[in-house]
Amino acid sequence: MALGSKSSNPNASGWQSGNGHNKGKKIPQQWLRILYWGLVLTGIYFAYLNIQPYEMAVRFLSGKAINQAFFYLVSVIPIVNGIANFLGQGITWILGTLLWGVIQIIEVLPLILYNHEGFMQQVISNVDSRSKYQVKDGDDPTLAMLKRTYNALPISVVSNLERLKIVTYTIDFLICITVYSPVASGKFSDFFWYLATGQWGKFDYGNLSLALLTLFAIEVILSLIIWVGKLSYAIKEIRN
Repeated sequence: MALGSKSSNPNASGWQSGNGHNKGKKIPQQWLRILYWGLVLTGIYFAYLNIQPYEMAVRFLSGKAINQAFFYLVSVIPIVNGIANFLGQGITWILGTLLWGVIQIIEVLPLILYNHEGFMQQVISNVDSRSKYQVKDGDDPTLAMLKRTYNALPISVVSNLERLKIVTYTIDFLICITVYSPVASGKFSDFFWYLATGQWGKFDYGNLSLALLTLFAIEVILSLIIWVGKLSYAIKEIRN
C-alpha cells in the first residue's frame, strides 16, 4: 500500500525540485531590485543633504540682496504678495537647488552618455561615415573655422563636455570647501598653502570628508545604480 502510494505520484518530487529551482532563479532579481531602489532612495537622501551647501553658498554670496529684491518684486504683485514671507524664506533654497541641479547634471552627464550604448554607437557611426571638408590655404578665415568646427563634430561635443565637467568640478569643490572649510581660518589661501607645504595636521578632516562626500556622492551612487541595472538586464537576458 505504501509502495503504491509512493509510485502513484511520480512527479511530486520533481515538481518540488523544479519549483525550488524557479524560486532560486528569482532570488537574484529580487535582491537586485531591492538594491536598485535602495540606491535610488539613498541618492535622493544625499541629494537633499548636498543641496544644503549650495543654499548656504547662495546665502553667503548674496547676503540680503536677493531676499530684499525678491520681497520688492512680489510686493507689487497683488496675487502673490500674501505668501511673500514664505517664499522669501525659501528663495535661497530655490536658487541653491537650481545651482546644485545644473552642476550635478554637467558632472553626471558624461557618465550617463558613456553608459548608453545607443549614444556611443550613433557617435561612432557618425564619425566613421560623415564626410570632412579640406581646409585650403586660400580659404577665408571664417570659412576655415567653420570647416574645422564641422570636421570636429560630433567628437568635439563630447570632449567639450569633458572640459566643462572639469571646470564644474572645480567650482563645485570651491563651493564645498567654502561651506565645509578644511582649515580653521576658512581661507582658500591657507588651505592651498597647507596642502602645498604638507602641513597635514592643520586640516579639519571631518569637514574635508563632508566636502568630498558632497562632491562625489551623487556620481558614485549613480554609477552603482547603472551597474545594478546593467547586471539585472544581463541576468534577464541569460535566462531568456
